[in-house]
Amino acid sequence: MRAAPRVRGERLNSHPASPKPSADSGMTLELVLGSLLLTTVWGMAQPVIKGAYAGVTPYAMIWMRCCAGVLTLTLYRLLMRIPESVTYHDPWREKGHRILNACMHNAYVWFLYQGMFGTAAARASVLLYTQPVWVMLLSALFLTGERITLVRALGFATAMAGTVTVFSNSLEAGGSMQADFFILIAAAGWATQSIHYRRYLSNSDVTSIARWSMLIGAPTYFLLSFSQPDFGITHIGGPQIFAVIYMGVIASALLLAYWGHLLLRYSPAKISVFFFMTPIVGVAGSALYLGEQLGWHLLIGAALTATGVWLVTGERR
Repeated sequence: MRAAPRVRGERLNSHPASPKPSADSGMTLELVLGSLLLTTVWGMAQPVIKGAYAGVTPYAMIWMRCCAGVLTLTLYRLLMRIPESVTYHDPWREKGHRILNACMHNAYVWFLYQGMFGTAAARASVLLYTQPVWVMLLSALFLTGERITLVRALGFATAMAGTVTVFSNSLEAGGSMQADFFILIAAAGWATQSIHYRRYLSNSDVTSIARWSMLIGAPTYFLLSFSQPDFGITHIGGPQIFAVIYMGVIASALLLAYWGHLLLRYSPAKISVFFFMTPIVGVAGSALYLGEQLGWHLLIGAALTATGVWLVTGERR
């Protein structure tokens, strides 16, 4: 018997190239080391970006990072012969959602990089990695089957207490209220992009989606850099080169590909088992890499935020 024809533009329920976790095998060594690697690399992102600002502006940093990321992801997909997986039969609908997701990505990146120009990297790490809390709230609003439980509500309250603690001494800690607020907007924007991906692009390859974001971001921020003296580049040295490689090649490309590899074997909840430690890694990295001073407000805020994220994400594990 022939299957009923699919309506043009209808979502695909599955795709052979889409990440499908295999049967959970508990906490394997690969899972523990992989989760710790993701947590450490992504946690160090803010200190690395801040260290590059001595020679480049946010716009210059973004377009260079996007160019490095596009080249890396393109080579990776060619070498690994990764097939293009899609969520919709209708190519224009697929492209429309990819472009929208890319615009969401580049919008939150604008707030993140601009905010980091005016605040300390440690503070940015704590505020940005409230993102899982915003994902929890938006999931309850827009995703079927998601709800806010008592434990998640407690996690939200705890994380927000950490945010208020960080905000309470913005001026004294080498930051500004506006810059900190920009970082918080970036966290909410990142969460919005994540929800859009889960709802409308869940069967599309994650490395392909990231490449779309960078393909749009590279020319956009390159053109914006023309509005700044010397195209936003006053000095290129070790910290700037390291930041481009770290953010474009490692954190945004190779680690994303590794995340996709882990998704083939484990559920997202299992992979994110240590992600609550990301703000703590960012705070520690800011002190070690940049020599930032850590006050009690920041340390307490980081601890509250990490606890809140652990509570919010813990029920899925």
